[in-house]
Amino acid sequence: MGRLLWLISLTSLALNLALAGDVCVSGHDSGPVFEEQPTGLVYPEGLSEGKVTLSCQARASPAATYRWRVNGTEVQVGMDPRYALVAGNLVISGPQPGRDAGSYQCLAINRCGAIVSRAANLKFGYLHDFPPDARSPQTAYEGVGTFLACQPPTHYPALSYRWYLNEFPNFIKPEDGRWFVSQLTGNLYLARAEPNDTGNYFCFTTIHMEISTKSTFSKANQLTVLPDANARKSAPSIKVRFPAETYALTGRTTQLECFAYGNPVPKLRWRKVEGLLPAKAGKSAQGPTLTLPDLSFDDEGLYECEAYNSEGSDTYQGRINVQASLMRLVKQPFRTGWLHAQVHY
Repeated sequence: MGRLLWLISLTSLALNLALAGDVCVSGHDSGPVFEEQPTGLVYPEGLSEGKVTLSCQARASPAATYRWRVNGTEVQVGMDPRYALVAGNLVISGPQPGRDAGSYQCLAINRCGAIVSRAANLKFGYLHDFPPDARSPQTAYEGVGTFLACQPPTHYPALSYRWYLNEFPNFIKPEDGRWFVSQLTGNLYLARAEPNDTGNYFCFTTIHMEISTKSTFSKANQLTVLPDANARKSAPSIKVRFPAETYALTGRTTQLECFAYGNPVPKLRWRKVEGLLPAKAGKSAQGPTLTLPDLSFDDEGLYECEAYNSEGSDTYQGRINVQASLMRLVKQPFRTGWLHAQVHY
């Protein structure tokens, strides 16, 4: 409904121009064409003295004028001193979540027509502290897999996760294949515990925003590994599994996580069940996180992770579904010609 009202308002505006005699001259004038459109951004919550700039520039003859809407309502530039229009860009001073969060669109218009930008979401990021409560100690036996739960605090947007042992910045290095930090849950996984793994572990979380980052860490997770001179060998058992169905957009990057316990430490490999694994997976095809950048429809299909060691193997499968982003071209006629309203999603 909001988009329909937006298009109706464009039609009305163009009709008013036509009735006023401001008519597009064929072969001389040209309607607006976007050179720059607004993009979504995340602004730090609580940073009240900064500014947000949403970009909008269009090529047109005669030059375009600009208007903005948020959540379907026109932004009152000139009536609210927090808003300013610089060329076509909307500048918001002292952004506030309750007043300024929402979906923004730019309108560029001249006597030949009007175009509407794609929607750009202004959101506010935050990362609260971990609870102050002490965490329960954990025990594991030598040769057996285990994990430590991060239990991150409330946040937006997604976090990146690392763990450190005993003191900062002694970060865990997962290169030897025994360790894995899930970037979905933050949990720390250990394929095969050893006595020297005993210690205090801290989950270290970081939030990344356009103009700042913020980090915080958990209370200690105490892990004690009990020696076992006769630790048994064991076949792999996959403990970290990617979704059975993953949906992703063309041109984006998607990642699948897979990790297994076992003794000896399992190795991992990926394959595409219905064809060849995309070459762009690179070295990630032999690791716990399969990374597929710049997705295309050819990447859609069923993928399998296999964990294997001298004692056996384990497999898990899931499907990647690739979808296209949408763009619609809508035309609304008015008395002296056509209003071209391009709506981008």
